[in-house]
This record gives sequence, structure tokens and C-alpha cells, in this order.
Amino acid sequence: MAQEKRMKILYFGTYSRGEEYARNLALINGLRIGGALVEECHAELWPEFQDKMGAVKQGLFKNLGNLLRVYSRLLGQYRKSQKFDYMFVGYIGQFDVFLARALKIFHQKPVIFDAFYSLYDTMVRDRGLYDERSLMAKILKLVDRWSVKCADLTLLDTNEHIKFFCSEFGLEPGRFLAVPLGVDQSNFFPRPEPADDGVMTVVNYSSYIPLHGLEVILKAAAELKSQKTIRFTLIGRGQLFPKMKALADELKLDNVSFIEWLPHKELVEKAASADVLLGIFGITEKASRVIPYKAYEALALGRPLITGDSPAARELLIDGKHCLLSPMGDAKALAQKILTLQAEPGLRQSLAKNGLELFREKCSWESIGAAILKKMRENFPLS
Repeated sequence: MAQEKRMKILYFGTYSRGEEYARNLALINGLRIGGALVEECHAELWPEFQDKMGAVKQGLFKNLGNLLRVYSRLLGQYRKSQKFDYMFVGYIGQFDVFLARALKIFHQKPVIFDAFYSLYDTMVRDRGLYDERSLMAKILKLVDRWSVKCADLTLLDTNEHIKFFCSEFGLEPGRFLAVPLGVDQSNFFPRPEPADDGVMTVVNYSSYIPLHGLEVILKAAAELKSQKTIRFTLIGRGQLFPKMKALADELKLDNVSFIEWLPHKELVEKAASADVLLGIFGITEKASRVIPYKAYEALALGRPLITGDSPAARELLIDGKHCLLSPMGDAKALAQKILTLQAEPGLRQSLAKNGLELFREKCSWESIGAAILKKMRENFPLS
């Protein structure tokens, strides 16, 4: 039998390389573990995710000059690249994919695009940064629709997200593949069980956007103020931080500690030493369509997880086996879930064990890479 030809992939764009956003790290490593030869063709436009979102908030035209300069460098890298079988546009690539499509005139290879999420949904519906009737909202909606149409295959993180893209932007399900987020496995791996000091530490780290549901966590902490052996640590800051800090003061929460920033490695160690990690509990529409990084990271660390009960969460997680699922927006229910884990250390251990096994089976670099390569072979077989 003839040996199968190794895929050659050009991983293309101004994609994010920051430690905190490990999507591209997971995809590149997964593709390589799966046997593909991956060459990166990258020019840095905005070093971090927040920089890109800030540029979108300022307006696309204000950043046009910078975009053109960076695309000139990216084209220079492209001209030096080796021959490839597929072009893969990394996230955030909603603008890069238009350039990738134009280059297809010359290379005639399939373009795979990791959309990851909708710019329109994130900036307009979820974070409320633009009115739905505004010109910017209309532009972002067009960008979401046509960026997918520029690609031969588009990746999203959940099937719920695929349903949203199809209904909101008039796209066909066959254009998409759902692929779990993945994590930075060089940092997120199991540590020894934290020492029992008699206090159960509940940790959440967040950029304080609406879908994270920090208000729900703070109100759950208020329900548990009398439980002196339960403490909350909230790490991060962002859009809603001042409002949440004011709420904590109003509720007189002496069982909650705020840490506004930690270096990435210290953040990982703080999460790894938690007795319980919390996911998201917001009631925005987007919250029902996503499984957040912090949920995958809890699984990878082998720590017990409580996260919001949503259609997206149930695509991957089984309540009571891999985690505890709590109704979105319900602080009293979240408080009860936390009390359950305090009372049942055996349940904490089984959730941690089963969650880690699930991560290794379905969310590791190896499993992500295998799923993508399988779909690429099916849709675009090498000649």
C-alpha cells in the first residue's frame, strides 16, 4: 500500500500568539501531532486579543493604515513560503481571510478559517458596545457573513455556535466544523492535590464581560457568607469590574478576595491550587453557545468544575460526571452546588478525575488535530 502523503499547511495571518489565548497554539500543535507539516506565515498586527478588540471599538478605518502596513509584511512572508496543500487562517482572522481568498487566485488551494466566534455577536449583542441599528453593527455582520463565504471550511467551537451562524447570517451547516477550544498544555496540566487546610477555596478568573456572570458569583458568595470555611478568589479585571467591585462592597462580602492581575504562570498555579473552579453563569445569548477557556482549563488541570448549564455545555459535559452544571443566572443554585462539593469530597475527586479523562479524550491537542485533519481529508483529498 502506498504511504499517505503528508499534508503541507500554511498557517496564515495576523493571528494572536498571546499565552492567555491558546487557540492557535492548540491548532498548530494538534495539526503537527497529527502528522501535518505546518509552516507559519505570520505578521503581528495586534499582540493581544484586547488590542484587536480595541481596534474594532475605535473603528476599522482609523486602523486602516496600520492594517495595510502589516499586510504588506504578511505578503512578503507569503512570497517566501514553501509550497503547500492548504491555507489555514488563524484566529482572530475575520479580516485576514479576505486576503487569503484573494491569494487563492494564485495558489488554488483550500482555505480553512478558524472563525472561533462572531465579531457582531461579541461586540454588539454580548458586550453591548454598539447599538444593533448602528453602521458598525451592520459592518460587523457583513464581515462575519462574508469571512465565512471566503473560506472552504470554517471552524467554530460548538455546534450551538454553528447553528447561530447559519440562522443569523444565512449560511449552510456544511461549511462548518465544531472543534473544542484547546488549552496551553505546557502550562495547564494536573498538579498534586492541594493540601487540606480546612478552607475550600473557590476560584474564578475573568475579563469581566457580561457572559461571565460575575454578578451571579458575587450573589452566590453573599448566600454563603455564614460559611466561614468557604472563600472566593476572583482574578482579573475588565468591562464590568468597577460595577462588580461596587456590588461586592454593597453586599459586604468579607469572603471574597479580588486580585486584579497576575502573570500568566502565577494565574495557572492559582487555578491549579483551587479546590473548585468556576466557569460562566451569564444570561446573555452568547453564554448559551460557548464553553469558555476556563472550563477546558479546569478539566486539563484535573480540578473540580462548576459551570453554567447551557446547550453548548451539554455538547461536551455530563452533569455530575465531568462537572456540576448550575442554571445560568441563578445565584442560589450556584451556592447550593458549592455547598454540595464542600460536603462531598469524594464527588470533588470523581469530577476532577472524569473531567481530566474527558479532556484527554476529546479536547487535547492530539484529538483536536485528528478531528480537523480527518475533515480536511474528507472534504479536500490530496491528489
